[in-house]
Amino acid sequence: MIGTQPRWFSSNPDKAWAEKFFLTFVPVFFVYNGVVQSMGWLDVGNFWHVTQNLLMWVPYCVLLPAWLRRHSGVPWAQSYWFKFNVYMFWFVFLVTYFHTEYFFDVLGIRYRFDEVTIYFDSALVGPDEATAAAEFKKIPPGMYLNAVAFFVVYHTMAIVCMRRVRTMTLAWGLGARRLAWVVIVALTALFFAWAETRLYITQSASRNVWYVDLPAMLRWGSVFYSMYFVVSFPNLYRMDETLSEVRWTIGRCLIESSATAMISMLLLDLWVVFFGTIV
Repeated sequence: MIGTQPRWFSSNPDKAWAEKFFLTFVPVFFVYNGVVQSMGWLDVGNFWHVTQNLLMWVPYCVLLPAWLRRHSGVPWAQSYWFKFNVYMFWFVFLVTYFHTEYFFDVLGIRYRFDEVTIYFDSALVGPDEATAAAEFKKIPPGMYLNAVAFFVVYHTMAIVCMRRVRTMTLAWGLGARRLAWVVIVALTALFFAWAETRLYITQSASRNVWYVDLPAMLRWGSVFYSMYFVVSFPNLYRMDETLSEVRWTIGRCLIESSATAMISMLLLDLWVVFFGTIV
């Protein structure tokens, strides 16, 4: 039976199309980031700061699939590509607004954008607002937009890998299947948490984004960061996974992403309670 064969992509054709499409975004994403960093465009004025980060995400991930799927027979508001973007945007907004404050104080990340004068982040969570700007602990608005593109890449690749493991273990015993699921979720979460730090914090970007102690971030901070993904990867995996399930509404996407952000925030805070800060 086809449904019991190992597969990379969803049995839901609409979701499978979107997954294949978003995989084509991966090389575009790397090239775009490479050009921006090498040209020194990370630190520009407010307008271009927002514009360049918006262009990383919206044209390819929103406008292009809207055009390509205009005759798909699936209404745009019910299409996986659209709901995936809604989920990603709201999840990223919440974790950037609140969780980046943990990255400042727990992991030692710093943002320095001398040409940017607009910031937007939590007033109560995180560092003291009176000294935050001087200590490079404020969030410029473009970071909300480029993070969506980053998370589109991570979640697409992770879910495809997770499905492959899930479908290739269907003949295993229940305990073995559950263990395999836990392992693949944990491995993908840790990998993408580590890979972002290792690949993004380059010499070109280090003047604007850096970690106080990069080795500590790679070693222990990756585990801390992966707690985003151990919640969001399996949660998003469930969206429109099969045709036999009720399609998620936009409202449900917002609720699920809100819950995911809150649970991951709880895990981050519990880390601090039991283990303290990395730096």
